Amino acid sequence: MVRIDPPPPQRPVTPIIQTLAPGTALLRIYRPRPYGTGACTFRRTGPLHRFDHHEPAREGADQQGDSRGILYCGFSLSCCLVECFGDTGLIEAEGRQLALLETTRPIKLLDLQGKAAMRAGTVVALTGAADRQLSQRWSRYFYDCYQDIDGLIYSNAHNAEAAVALYERAEDGLRCCHDFPLNKSELRSRILQVSLDHGLVP
Repeated sequence: MVRIDPPPPQRPVTPIIQTLAPGTALLRIYRPRPYGTGACTFRRTGPLHRFDHHEPAREGADQQGDSRGILYCGFSLSCCLVECFGDTGLIEAEGRQLALLETTRPIKLLDLQGKAAMRAGTVVALTGAADRQLSQRWSRYFYDCYQDIDGLIYSNAHNAEAAVALYERAEDGLRCCHDFPLNKSELRSRILQVSLDHGLVP
């Protein structure tokens, strides 16, 4: 197994920053209920998932109202589906929405794909590590260290497609173009194809 050290890096770094041009399309699967989540809502409770950069709650403290927010998205339907349902293997479309988002300004992302992960001071295995607390520590480090980045671009843990974790800094750089139920009949054939390609149950 590859050793994944905690931050900060123990060697000089030469990070790669990717910039998404205005008009770049992104996809996101989300659940409106029970929290009233919208297509462009950044989750401010956490840390829960891989690159959540929220500060861990102190004992007895209320997690609500964190100023840090996160939004996960991808460039393809297959990326979004495997990230949402890859762990269970079952695509549960009921109650979920698929949103097509678009960037409205340049969005700067720290690259953690391939060799770029090492240039950022870590290793690419971080993006698939089971230890979420470790990847969250790295995300907090990146957030604090690179104050001009809007988020991270990385290879997702299920099929290695490029995925994006946006920090709340990107909140003013997104708009929703389309938003529809994931169980919409027009999406059925595409979802079936992704499930077939990845061994998921539609």
